[in-house]
Amino acid sequence: MPDKDNTIENEEKKKTRGFLDGRKVKAFAFTVISLCIIFSMLVSILAIWNFAEKDVLYRTLATLGVVCLGCIIFSIVNAKFGD
Repeated sequence: MPDKDNTIENEEKKKTRGFLDGRKVKAFAFTVISLCIIFSMLVSILAIWNFAEKDVLYRTLATLGVVCLGCIIFSIVNAKFGD
């Protein structure tokens, strides 16, 4: 008689899609996007209090936006190329 927990684990493995492990990709993307949001808030506050130039603010926000978008696209592509 098969173990019920083992059957559930096998079903979860079959549902997992992606070239790379979907959980790891999502965890990585979540971490990077969260860090980008925190850094964006920090740079924005520094610009508000004139500790950073407005040019630095715009360049930083644009860079972090590109990094976030790259993580999102990578997650989507990984899921599409799955089994």
